[in-house]
Amino acid sequence: MKYKRHLIPLICAFAILAAIEIVCHIFFSFSPKYEMAHLTDGWEIDINGTRYENQEIEQFYKLLSAPLERGDKLTFKTTLPDLGNIPFPAIMWRSKYTTVECYVDDLLVYEYALDLYDSVSFIGKHYNFITLPRDYQGKELTLKLTVCEHRAATNYESPLFGSNEDLKAKLVHDNIVVIATGVFMEIFGVTYLFMSLIFSAAIPNSKAQILESLLCMNLGAWLLSYYNLFSLFYHTPLETQIEFFTLYMIVPYFYLIQLSIQRITQKAMLYGIAIISCIIPAIQYLLHYAFNIHLRTTRPFYYADAIFGLVVTLWLLNKNLKKHDISKSGMIQMNGITGFAITLFIHFLSYIGEIYHIKTLFYMFNRTIICFGYLILVVSMLANYLVFITWNYAQRQEHDSLSHLAYADGLTNLPNRAKADKELEELKNETNDYCIISIDLNGLKLVNDKFGHPTGDKYIKDFAKVISTTFGENDFCARIGGDEFIAIIKNSSTKDIPSMIDRMVSALNVMNALYSEYKRSVATGFAFLHEFDKNDPHEVYLLADQRMYENKKIMHEQLGIHTRL
Repeated sequence: MKYKRHLIPLICAFAILAAIEIVCHIFFSFSPKYEMAHLTDGWEIDINGTRYENQEIEQFYKLLSAPLERGDKLTFKTTLPDLGNIPFPAIMWRSKYTTVECYVDDLLVYEYALDLYDSVSFIGKHYNFITLPRDYQGKELTLKLTVCEHRAATNYESPLFGSNEDLKAKLVHDNIVVIATGVFMEIFGVTYLFMSLIFSAAIPNSKAQILESLLCMNLGAWLLSYYNLFSLFYHTPLETQIEFFTLYMIVPYFYLIQLSIQRITQKAMLYGIAIISCIIPAIQYLLHYAFNIHLRTTRPFYYADAIFGLVVTLWLLNKNLKKHDISKSGMIQMNGITGFAITLFIHFLSYIGEIYHIKTLFYMFNRTIICFGYLILVVSMLANYLVFITWNYAQRQEHDSLSHLAYADGLTNLPNRAKADKELEELKNETNDYCIISIDLNGLKLVNDKFGHPTGDKYIKDFAKVISTTFGENDFCARIGGDEFIAIIKNSSTKDIPSMIDRMVSALNVMNALYSEYKRSVATGFAFLHEFDKNDPHEVYLLADQRMYENKKIMHEQLGIHTRL
């Protein structure tokens, strides 16, 4: 039962993926305008001069006696079927690490990457859209390939024949979930990075969130380039290089994120592993760009690093579950990373099955599995952000509550003496004139003695309401003692201080008329900054307090009240 909460991201990710699938199939349905056909069988295949008749192109790998090597020549020939009058007839075919020359009868209609082969540049996977002559019916289609990489891929798909417009629409339709996931990861990554940078000062452990946003953008680019869908948005011959470049960055991102969220004692060991993991792709990039040892050739180093990284991730997750050696936020992030790492490993197994032509259940659902893993990661990041928002709100509420207790007077809810002292200290930075008013209630002791302390407390609270309504929102009022109050008026040169005091006295007189059991009155004294040569708020207050006591003495004599010593 205690692990139920760890299933929530999985359930949410599955629900989101199901929703995406349903929406894509409803709003992105596809019906070709013209007839289409897979050119699967009836191929004449030539491998370095050895000819094979009536073959299926998807079974090409069975004809090989040894792995393909750079310089090998492959030729595929078939007769084009008659699909009627198709505007802009074309074939769509995905080449893998080869150049492509396409002939219709003896007419060259398309070529790809011949110049790259001559310069020994890297040639990756590529969707070829080959436009055919309008009078294609019954003509011979020839695909001539030159292998560019050691042990190049042999799992070719059948060319799809139809209208150029229909072919492109079908490519989008068949990969709509992958496209939606990849684009979403890019948009989400940019948005999450923007939010993380803006709130970096307020977000605890913002470094992990910045790394996660960069990982999302990296994963989006890898997914689109892995399925050769990146060129739908930006056509570039470097698409496969982008695939390997982003692929090799995944493991270092995982280590760096885990370093940001872990509190384990073996952090030094994890640092060492992370550094090595960052060095590996750096070496791979150096070999590719400096020594022309192509990224695909060094792929086994990535596999070893990735598998080891998965083991480390599972070990850390198990350790955290047992010892609770991680924050709640970190645990959410670890769940997302682990879930994605597992789906990435399953995707890797399906890739291995594809290389060795083993079509397992993973192979059938490899696109769905990897999209599911992406959503697990995103859901965990959103859940972590929600936890942060909740935590930050609770912290703010607690801070506000503690601040109120520290700086509020318990009886009147006005600011207390501590807050008044802080306000006086801040006045040292004022450049405009200000006024400090010292206020003291008259006769509070007599009220307490005659009517009791509850009545005296009511006297104080009634006056607190008067002083709060007398002065403006930008003015500061506080109770600094039993019957002592203070008011600070900033920009006092624009305000009529005596009129403010008169309003306060008038409000007390109204209370006296309504509730005449005792007399309410105050003694006041005020002083301005401009009366002094330098800005010393305490000196201004002392002068105001002195004037208040002089005023109080006069009032007490008039009211027949003994002046306090």
